[in-house]
Amino acid sequence: MSRPSAPRLRDLSPTLAVAGLLTAALLAIALIAPARGHAAPASCPTFEVLHNDRIGKVKLAKGTYKVKVLDDELLSCPQASKLFAQFLQDFDGKLPDGWRAKSKAKGAKFSQRRSGAAFRVKRGGGSSGGGGGGGGNQPSGNAVKCPTFQVLHNDEIDGLRFPGGTYQMTALGGLKCSKASDLFAEFLSDDQGSLPGRWRLKAASGTFLRGNGGKGFQVNLWR
Repeated sequence: MSRPSAPRLRDLSPTLAVAGLLTAALLAIALIAPARGHAAPASCPTFEVLHNDRIGKVKLAKGTYKVKVLDDELLSCPQASKLFAQFLQDFDGKLPDGWRAKSKAKGAKFSQRRSGAAFRVKRGGGSSGGGGGGGGNQPSGNAVKCPTFQVLHNDEIDGLRFPGGTYQMTALGGLKCSKASDLFAEFLSDDQGSLPGRWRLKAASGTFLRGNGGKGFQVNLWR
């Protein structure tokens, strides 16, 4: 009794034939495509935080911070430094684009879930280390830390909400702290909620500037 021969491709149904060809094609692509390298942490230049600050619930003491990206294929040192500066200037502690901050020993970790990008900052760096460029300080320019300012109730200036609470204040461009405090109180008390004269507000950082110069002040919600 003869044994049945193996089915040839033309004997198979069209669906099975197409499925077999697709499987073979996918296997070929998997063999050809280069595998992604392992995550490579990178040490970046240090970053100077000029005064005690906080990002959301994360408190950061004044000092020099070592910056490390956890995967240099997802985030570069200059990008991490720019993000850190941006986060420090965000007046309400709400980070953009899905970034999250978490307290760590002597520092913090920042991560973005959708991209997998992340970096850490740790206080205690002396000299600038690692490659990649992009060190920095916060805020840049002539900045002076001022006494805190108490906003008694939820308020609004130029369309931006300022929740009631304690605010850190930084005078910029040679403005005196007493003048910055007086100006903030004046802006809050304006019934129209608009800024006078040449004053303008950078909403993303809570920075008030006069004209095109660098004189003004910045406020950050502390608690």
